[in-house]
Amino acid sequence: MTDAAGRGVRLSVCVPALNEEKTLADTVADLHASLSPLVSRLEIIIVNDGSTDATPALAESIARGHPGTKVIHHGHKAGVGACYRDGLACASGDYYTWFPADHENSAAELAGCVLHCLPDAVVTSHHKGVDPRIFRRKAVSRIYTVLINTLFGLRITYYNGLSIYPVSVLKSFSLVADGFVFQAEAMVRAVKSGCRLIELQAPLKIRSWGRSKAFTFSSFMRAAHDAWHIALHEIRRR
Repeated sequence: MTDAAGRGVRLSVCVPALNEEKTLADTVADLHASLSPLVSRLEIIIVNDGSTDATPALAESIARGHPGTKVIHHGHKAGVGACYRDGLACASGDYYTWFPADHENSAAELAGCVLHCLPDAVVTSHHKGVDPRIFRRKAVSRIYTVLINTLFGLRITYYNGLSIYPVSVLKSFSLVADGFVFQAEAMVRAVKSGCRLIELQAPLKIRSWGRSKAFTFSSFMRAAHDAWHIALHEIRRR
């Protein structure tokens, strides 16, 4: 697989994991099966975000069995945005993305995005029209999208999909969000910096275990805090 510049796609995938002992191995296996045939080099960066179950030991075991896999350990829960930043800091690929260790998504989403990688574009997936989640979850997601679009004057379909960025683009600005708003922050700043956006539709896989960590009161509070700081940054930049 090559991008528009004719180079092999070297992809780094951050896998934030907070108490995901039941799904982490399947998540990594799915990534390898779906992406390895498409890229010239696949790097997986597991970020253990202060897990209290067997996730830390499992991550190390997976890394020993898969060359090219790195593990980062947080001593305490720092947030998925912090995991994303720490993974980016040690990524050696030309392109960077993340994949949730709870395996709610299918790695086939990323495989579809890889086919469109370009050095001046963000490739993202959305679930509009193919979202099996309950009405309440979809409604909250829609309201969030409208709020972000209104706040930053954009018309993006979905901010919480799987997105692949050129590493050079992500490292051209500072990311500050610790919670799930990190996805919107990265996309807003990339688009505002002149990056093209390629949006693809992909069905959301039904979760096989556990509950989403994004749908909690603490996550909402952190999201509001992060969104405020991102808005202040954009105001100052103008």
